[in-house]
Amino acid sequence: MTAPAAVLGVAATEEDDDEDCPGVSPHPAVPRPGRTRLWWIEDSLGRGRVVAHTCACQMTSYELVRCGGLYRFRRHAFARHDVPPVSWTARCWRREEAYGWWRRLLTGQAR
Repeated sequence: MTAPAAVLGVAATEEDDDEDCPGVSPHPAVPRPGRTRLWWIEDSLGRGRVVAHTCACQMTSYELVRCGGLYRFRRHAFARHDVPPVSWTARCWRREEAYGWWRRLLTGQAR
């Protein structure tokens, strides 16, 4: 379990049959029915610091980024017609609320 995963109480998924997965970051759970839909935009707040991230072995990976005291998610996706390669949550949060939303994202309750 990675340090950020341990803090959030979310275990990194172990997949023995996937040799390309380094297994150092958590994998987001499959989105649940009734999940909260996050609004994604292509605009950035500028430079920021990644404080947590999901494993990059999947089609879509996420980062929790701190930008001047506010937090947003950055989503990296392989090129698809309906999803830009890099997008950001339209909403910003303070630290405590951001970690709550990060936990929801990891458990499939938000996407």
